Amino acid sequence: MVRYMPLLLGGVFALVFSPSFAARQPDAALKFLAYDGFDGKSGLNWKVVRPDPTHAAIGKRPNRLTLTTQQGTIHRDERARGDRPARNIYLIDNPLGPSADWTVTTCVSIVPVQPYQQAGLICYDDDDNYAKLSYTFNHPANMGQVFSFLTETAGQSKINHFAPSNGLGKVWLRLTKRGNKYEYGVSENGDSYKSYGVAAWGDGAPSRIGLIAKNGGTVVPEIDADFEFFELRSPPQP
Repeated sequence: MVRYMPLLLGGVFALVFSPSFAARQPDAALKFLAYDGFDGKSGLNWKVVRPDPTHAAIGKRPNRLTLTTQQGTIHRDERARGDRPARNIYLIDNPLGPSADWTVTTCVSIVPVQPYQQAGLICYDDDDNYAKLSYTFNHPANMGQVFSFLTETAGQSKINHFAPSNGLGKVWLRLTKRGNKYEYGVSENGDSYKSYGVAAWGDGAPSRIGLIAKNGGTVVPEIDADFEFFELRSPPQP
């Protein structure tokens, strides 16, 4: 089936034919799609919070956005603690309006093996107000990896660790927004997703949506997080 995908080119959404994407996405109910496959250049108008080009690249690996984790955090009041703020938070402006619901999905290759190494999706208003779904080192168990969903409001956070794993090197992450409720799910193959919970955050109108990879406030080895794609669709997944 032929598909067209709208890409933000010079600040304007345009329909661009993508046969590989068409083969991967047969859903005829799509009403809107923002997609970046990182095929040698940016396909969307990314606005990067605290950009550091020494730790970000498109093309370091074919058809990937590589964000190299580094020391930096946005957890609670990092400034009061004197922690370095996280860099290279890749964001697009929310293109669907404050009342629209949607689903955002990515695929990332990373194996976090030290505390707070992580990568994932983020809905972001500012450093003290955001919701984040990530694949991270399982520091409560001090071994392996775990998924986590964290919300922060006015610098106060709530976190749910779920689905501990051991050695998964590639994961698919998905957030579905309905009003101010966010359903978080993951997949190990990109075809079947399992929902692990729903949490309320914010007023239902996040200003920006995107990708993040970081090491938190700790000094641990830097590792690459390779994002294969970023996809925002409406209506949300059932």
